[in-house]
Amino acid sequence: MEISHSDATWLHWLVLQFEAMSQVDLLYRLQQIDDDIRSAKERLKKVIQLQKESEALLVARKRAEKAASELQMWQTRQNELNLEIKGLNDKAKRSENRLYSGTVTNPKELTDLQQEIDSLARRRSHLEDDLLEAMIMVEDSQEESSLATGSLKKMQSDWDQDQLDLQVEQVELISGIQELTRLRQQQVEKISPASLAAYENAIRRAGITAVVHMSNGRCRGCQVTVPANLVKAADEGQLVNCDSCGRILCPI
Repeated sequence: MEISHSDATWLHWLVLQFEAMSQVDLLYRLQQIDDDIRSAKERLKKVIQLQKESEALLVARKRAEKAASELQMWQTRQNELNLEIKGLNDKAKRSENRLYSGTVTNPKELTDLQQEIDSLARRRSHLEDDLLEAMIMVEDSQEESSLATGSLKKMQSDWDQDQLDLQVEQVELISGIQELTRLRQQQVEKISPASLAAYENAIRRAGITAVVHMSNGRCRGCQVTVPANLVKAADEGQLVNCDSCGRILCPI
């Protein structure tokens, strides 16, 4: 069966229309892949950021470190006071032994010994007051240190588990981005240089989304009604840009 010249012309026009429509569909698929790559990269960036210690964890650690430091300080102070009081007691005991031993008979020396014993007693009284305060602070510090350490351990445990999940997600995201990049290259190879240039130009004009659906004569990118002549051209498979937002229109 022979094909007439008019039939051949019509078939050629039909092929051109199909190829044009295919280019729009290919560009729309490319847009979907680019959207997926961008979303995956944004999530990867977030996942990497989340692997840094959170502000709450840093605050909890500082609290625990401060509590431990204060506990150690008051425990040291308590030990120092105990040693100083012990030294005073030993010195007072030696003075009392001399005072009551009968070996000292000089009145002035006896008076000096008594004054020294009285002075040591006053000093010991002040130290005992300080020791009581230190003991109270040790008890309070122990309680705060216990609470702070418990809170830190719980928060650290939760954070460590989150890190394991994030590390798994990071590996999956990187693998996914690599696969999407491979798919993008395959998709680009199907698109004509002119169509690809139009896509890249639309990105420069309209931003990250270059191709959008058009339905009922309205651009879904900017929600503006598309002129009838552009709707017709897009329906015929031509690469048409929305005259409002500059995106390529893909009829549905």
